[in-house]
Amino acid sequence: MKYYKIIMVLKGRRQEVILKGTQKAEILEVIHNNTQYQKAIIIKVEEMDIPLEDKIKDFLNVLKETISSKKVNYSALVAAFRQLSALTLAQISLKDSLDNIAKNSTDELVKELFTKSSDAIDNGITLSNVFKEYEPYLGNLATAMIQLGEQTGSLGEALASLADIYEDVEKNRQKFKKAMRYPLITLSAMGAAFSILIVFVVPKFKDIFEKLHTELPLPTKILLGLEYVFSNYGLILLGMFFVMFVSHKFFYRTKPEYKYKSDKILLNMKVFGPVVRFSSISRFLLVLTELTKAGVPLVEALNISGGILDNEVLKRQINTIMREINQGQTFSQSLEEHDLLDNVTLQMIAAGEEAGNLDQMLENASSYYKKEFDQIIDNIGDAIEPIMMAIIGGLVLLLALGIFMPMWNLTQAAKVH
Repeated sequence: MKYYKIIMVLKGRRQEVILKGTQKAEILEVIHNNTQYQKAIIIKVEEMDIPLEDKIKDFLNVLKETISSKKVNYSALVAAFRQLSALTLAQISLKDSLDNIAKNSTDELVKELFTKSSDAIDNGITLSNVFKEYEPYLGNLATAMIQLGEQTGSLGEALASLADIYEDVEKNRQKFKKAMRYPLITLSAMGAAFSILIVFVVPKFKDIFEKLHTELPLPTKILLGLEYVFSNYGLILLGMFFVMFVSHKFFYRTKPEYKYKSDKILLNMKVFGPVVRFSSISRFLLVLTELTKAGVPLVEALNISGGILDNEVLKRQINTIMREINQGQTFSQSLEEHDLLDNVTLQMIAAGEEAGNLDQMLENASSYYKKEFDQIIDNIGDAIEPIMMAIIGGLVLLLALGIFMPMWNLTQAAKVH
C-alpha cells in the first residue's frame, strides 16, 4: 500500500490530504466518489514516504502477525464460498446469506470475515472492499474475483469460480507440503543433531586439541569457531534472525523496490523459481479467462487479473503490457517482448487473437500452465534431494574431518617420536 499526498483547492482554500492506495488512479477514484471532495479542484497528486507513526504501526502489526498470525483454513473458506454462491444464485439477499454463513461457520477467520462483510453491506460498502482488508491472509485473488462478480452482475458464478480456484490452490499447497515434508524433516533433524554435537560434544575434544600444541587443521578451527559462537552468542543470533525475518516482512510490505528485488531473486532460484512462476501465471491466466469470457475489455481484464499476482516482477510486466496495448501493440506481441510466457502459450494466444476466440485460447493456456505446475510439484522432491544430500554430506564431512584429523596428526607425531 502506497501513500499519496493530494493538493487541492476546496471552497477557495488550498488543502492537503493524505490517502492510501495501490496506485494513483485508485486515489483519484476515491476522491471522485467522496462527496466531501467532489467540488474540489485537484492541483497535484504525488507519492510520499510513509509517515513515521504509520511505519511504527505497520512494523508492530507485522510483529504481531509473526507471533500470532491468523491461519487460513482453506477447506472452511472453500465451503463458505460455495455456500455463498449457492445462496446468491438462489436469489437470497446477500446480507442474509453472509449472516447465515457467519453464524454456522466454526472457523474463526471465516466467521470474522463474513460477519464484517454483513455489517459492511448495511453501511453501503461493497463486498470486494471488505475482502481487500483481508488480503494479507487471503491474497488478491478473492478481491479480484468478487470485484469481477460485482461489475458483471454475476456474483454467484464468480464465487463458484473462486471456490474452484481456492480448492485447486489448497490441493497444490498440500502437494507441495507433502513433497517438502521429507527434506524438511531430514534437514531439521540433521541441523538439530549438528547443533547438539557442536555445543556438547566438540567442547569435550577442545581440551585434547589444546594439549596437542600443534597447528590445528581448518575443519577443526571451523568447528571450534562454531562452538564458541553457539555457546556465547547463540541467543543473540536467534534474536537477530527473528528481527531480520520481521524486518524483511515489514520492508517487503512497505517498500515496493525491496519487494521487487526480493521477488526477482525468488524467481531466479533454481528450485522454487519455477514453482512461483507457474503457480502465479496459472492463476493469472485462469482469472483473465473468466474476465474475457464475461466480456470485460482486455486492458481492464489485465488490470484486474494482474491484481492477483503477489510477485512484483510479474505484476510490473503486466502493467507494461497494458501500456503497450493502449499504444497499439497486440497482446501476443507485447507478451513475446517481455518473455512472460513460453512459446507454446504465445502461439495459442496469437492464434486466439487472429481467430477471435482469445478467451478459449486463454483457457487452454491456463490448463497448460496448470499441468506444468502440477508436474513441477510432483517432481520437486527429486529436485531437492541432491541439494539435501549435499548439505547433509557437507555437515557430516566437516564433523568427521574436524574431530579426526587432529587425532591422525597426534598418531603421526607419536610414530615420529
